[in-house]
Amino acid sequence: MPDRHLGKVVFMDFCEGDCYECAHPMIHATIEGQRVELSPELVEKYNRPGPRYTSYPTAPTWSENFSSADYQKQLETSNTKHLPLSLYFHIPFCEERCTFCACSVVATKKHAVAEPYLNILLGEVDRVASYIDRSRLVEQIHLGGGTPTYLDCGQLESLVGAIHKNFSISKNAEISIEIDPRVTTDAQLTTLRKLGFNRTSLGLQDFDAEVQDASGRIQTENETRHAIETCRALGFSSVNVDLVYGLPRQTPEKFQSTLKKVLSLNPDRIALFNFAYVPWLHAHQRKISEGDLPGGWTKLEMFCTAIDIFQNAGYDFIGLDHFAKQGDELLKARREGTMYRNFQGYTTKAQCDMLAFGVTAIGYVDGAFVQNAKKLKDYEDAISQKGWATCHGMKLSGDDLKRQWVIREIFCHQKIDKKKFDGDFDLYFEKEIKSLEVLEQDGIVALGRDQITITPLGRFFLRNVGMVFDAYFKEGQKKFSKII
Repeated sequence: MPDRHLGKVVFMDFCEGDCYECAHPMIHATIEGQRVELSPELVEKYNRPGPRYTSYPTAPTWSENFSSADYQKQLETSNTKHLPLSLYFHIPFCEERCTFCACSVVATKKHAVAEPYLNILLGEVDRVASYIDRSRLVEQIHLGGGTPTYLDCGQLESLVGAIHKNFSISKNAEISIEIDPRVTTDAQLTTLRKLGFNRTSLGLQDFDAEVQDASGRIQTENETRHAIETCRALGFSSVNVDLVYGLPRQTPEKFQSTLKKVLSLNPDRIALFNFAYVPWLHAHQRKISEGDLPGGWTKLEMFCTAIDIFQNAGYDFIGLDHFAKQGDELLKARREGTMYRNFQGYTTKAQCDMLAFGVTAIGYVDGAFVQNAKKLKDYEDAISQKGWATCHGMKLSGDDLKRQWVIREIFCHQKIDKKKFDGDFDLYFEKEIKSLEVLEQDGIVALGRDQITITPLGRFFLRNVGMVFDAYFKEGQKKFSKII
């Protein structure tokens, strides 16, 4: 039977023989120095829909009864704890929408829409900031989208000027932005660097022309390379790329070619996202033919290939889907147990209150999630008429906070130190520990007296482990994508 060896990952092809290996193909990968084996039976058992846990409780459980008055109360009480701040700004505009996208996007080539939106956004900044103690330092600023560089240089300067007018920015603040190499100019990158931005994240997804065509995103290698080289020349301290596996017409061979090209770009961090095909939630994904999508087993091949190639190139595999170079502060935070996960992904900025601005933006303040109106007109009307656009949110209960801590430990550190839990862990989670016994039998977790550890094999099933502690999750929900 022919084998294809890619470093420490072995893919066994099907053949027509009667040998055990042919009847039971396996994928092998090396994670944290250990060789792990994935069988079709194990993947089939655990490959079911589940949350990605960028928040807990997850957004579908939040209440529409959470009001702007509730948000204002959270802002006021948050000052008593004097936590540092993280600021997020959502710029929703793109010139066109990629068919795989699951972000909140307004697709239009008419850039005139940006100015009125920015004016309203700045009004929201003024209003929210009036509730915040000015002595609280901002440790993190992030512009996401959409395409934040849809804003021109002058508009970017206006936004950053408003931030400095209203908040106290730490001299060591992480200031980052998502950029699209297809539309971001050298002048914009120069402006961003002068404004204090020190991190960029580039959407890349896949370099293969056929995959790009099927995904509605044509982006040349030269465009991407030029943007990265420009960021480096301007002195951005970290340049990161986003990839997606599971896109239409992707194959392991094509994706391996993309991975090698990515390494030639030498990014500091790599985010490797599993494509969430949920056309019942995002109608534009119906443009993708389901028959063009790689199956779960093929997606797993691509993921294992990436793990092997990136680790062999000196990147550490972090959490669910991130890779970082040796020496990166994210790795230090992981070793020290301070790494954090939120809607912006993995971060070193733990224990910040997150203030979020713009349409559909989600913040987290003093133990409560808060979300703005999800439609552009609703957001703009609400801010113009009432000064607030809160439409959705949730104040977490004591039980929510305990489970949130557990799920964050699973995704950030792949272990749960029971001694750090506020209470008797085994007694509080007696039912959950019983459920974990099945996962232990399958080699996904190891149940110890003082610690629950996710094994190297379990790194493929973090979402399954998180679901055990999710008090709101119900099997069969069509709100989430599959694990694999």
